[in-house]
Amino acid sequence: MDTFDKIEAMLAELLEQANDQKKNSGKLSSKLDGIDGRLSKLEAVSASPQVTESVITLVDHDKKMGEVQGQLQKWYGRYENYKQLYEKLQAEQPYWATKEWPIKAFRWIHDKRHQWIWIIYILFTLILSLSICNSVFQRRKIIELQDTQMKYRFIKAIGAAPKEVQFLEDAYERHWVDRLDYIEGTVSDYEKALKHKADSIARAEREKLERF
Repeated sequence: MDTFDKIEAMLAELLEQANDQKKNSGKLSSKLDGIDGRLSKLEAVSASPQVTESVITLVDHDKKMGEVQGQLQKWYGRYENYKQLYEKLQAEQPYWATKEWPIKAFRWIHDKRHQWIWIIYILFTLILSLSICNSVFQRRKIIELQDTQMKYRFIKAIGAAPKEVQFLEDAYERHWVDRLDYIEGTVSDYEKALKHKADSIARAEREKLERF
């Protein structure tokens, strides 16, 4: 009887183990199905064309930077050459032909504008004063010439010294150089003698006053 019970217990255990193995095999088959599905998806993804991504490494970066620095040095060298050429041309070009002197002159005039106002005012005042003095001198000269002309016209009107008057008329109307030189020399000598006589009289009068 005990033997039958043990056998029955062993059979029950075997059945339970078989049931457990069946359950485990079902789980395993489901896991395998999931793995199979994932593998199929991976195959589909691997079969589709993939977009390659560019990856910049440190070596590529250093290479690019070296190329950029070389290009910059090349441009800087060209800039230095153009600068030296420009300075050479500026040195050979005359200063008046450059555009610098008008700018400097304008700046200088602008900086000294207050002084320029006074300078212009002084020059205007000086020119005006000289004009007034010249006008006064010319006025006196005109009056003197008018008086001399009136004296000559009076001598001509009364008929005094008709030969001498006619001599003067012919000399100035016909522009005889010899007669004009003679007239000017005679007048100059007469005025010098008259001035010397007047100085002698003035000196004698002064000496007379000094004695008293």
